[in-house]
Amino acid sequence: METMTDSHTNFPGLAEVAATEHLAVVSDFDGTLAGFAKAIYEVEPEPRSLAALERLAGLPNTTVAALSGRHLEGLKRVFPLREPVLLGGSHGAESSWQDTALTPQMQEHLDRKEAEIRELMERFPGAEIEIKPFQRVLHLRRLELSDPDLAAEAYAAGRALDPAGFPMTAGKSVIEFSATQATKGSWISELRERVGATATVFLGDDVTDEDGFAVLDQPPDLGVKVGEGETLAAHRVPDIAAVSDFLEELAAARAVHFGA
Repeated sequence: METMTDSHTNFPGLAEVAATEHLAVVSDFDGTLAGFAKAIYEVEPEPRSLAALERLAGLPNTTVAALSGRHLEGLKRVFPLREPVLLGGSHGAESSWQDTALTPQMQEHLDRKEAEIRELMERFPGAEIEIKPFQRVLHLRRLELSDPDLAAEAYAAGRALDPAGFPMTAGKSVIEFSATQATKGSWISELRERVGATATVFLGDDVTDEDGFAVLDQPPDLGVKVGEGETLAAHRVPDIAAVSDFLEELAAARAVHFGA
């Protein structure tokens, strides 16, 4: 089988990972496969990225997955690919291959956080809440567009809420309170074990994606950070258009490896 060398690619390490025995390709959704929008269900994924992922999923010994902070049903509303493409939601708390239930303690925590976020919504008109199976999320993107100073004040107030020993994540214009210890890193680790991946590519842009980069062994794995900011990823691309470029090159190199 022919392999592609790094001299033929713009992405260091891509040729080696494309030639691995079993490749897992995992991508975040928002900010990676799709841009941002005022409303969470108005986003549109990049067609080139979807086509590249679909091509990869059709190749031998290649597992493709989308792993998002969105809950699983919400991810399905904006991400059109299905089996054999796998899905992970709620930052790894949900998987398309299994069901997971809340304990009474977890539900009590979510109810408390929801009440506190709704109080903030009264104090800061324009702030919004997202209800996910394992999380309650304060959303401030819409408020930022109309009143950045008020949004900054609301962000600080959200950061000041007590997570009560459960995870809290402050991301881009969102503060998320979770009732589970699952992370994108734990989800990727489970996926790798399930499919027997010998190398994993993970692409992401936000704070929670660093949990995914943290479990990679680079090389043979390859983490790809989208945009600015400190990261554990070995490679960086500037934007979602560059993500499409990367995925297209990866799909082409993987196809060459199998003579497809």
